[in-house]
Amino acid sequence: MASRLPSKSILRAVAGLVAATALAAAGWVSAQPAPPIQVVTPETAKPGAPKPSPAEQAPPINVPAPAPIAVPPISEKEVAAAPPTPDAKPSGAPVRRARYDVAVIEALDKVTAESLRFEAAVGRPIRFKSLVFTVKACERSAPDEAVDDSIAYLTVDSQPRAAPGRPALAPRQAFKGWMYASSPGLHPLEHPVYDAWLITCRAAAPPIASAR
Repeated sequence: MASRLPSKSILRAVAGLVAATALAAAGWVSAQPAPPIQVVTPETAKPGAPKPSPAEQAPPINVPAPAPIAVPPISEKEVAAAPPTPDAKPSGAPVRRARYDVAVIEALDKVTAESLRFEAAVGRPIRFKSLVFTVKACERSAPDEAVDDSIAYLTVDSQPRAAPGRPALAPRQAFKGWMYASSPGLHPLEHPVYDAWLITCRAAAPPIASAR
């Protein structure tokens, strides 16, 4: 008995069914939603956090490097000298004032207008009426000072002369401090009757040898 072959209509129907099945499968694949894009955050960047797949990473951007900037050379005139260090000390020690053993003083009696210029050796009291002057030190300014001056440290005691047959009164200090020859009003003697100021400082004259 001879086998029957399928007719052409059946073959066409099977071919159409296969084509429809293939088209339906293609439409189902295309209708699947696209995978979400993963955003990298500090949390996801921690070790152990899931990393995005290579397909989801953005391609690297090639940024051209900037051209180098040409800096003009610095001339020697533009380089400032370094300031001196704070530890730097001036060369040479300051010159000390010269000391003398005699002070030249002028005193004035404001009642009688009588004035007297006299010499007072250092450490030796000298009297002018009721005032007793005692010079403690007398010096002149050093060569490196701006003003050439004479300065004396002295005390002035008020002690009237004792009357005959009566004991001497106790002295009363009228002045103690420095007197300046160039500025007599800087530390003046404040006394109702007398006034005094420094003239200069000088060395004592050497003793004159007596002729034999």
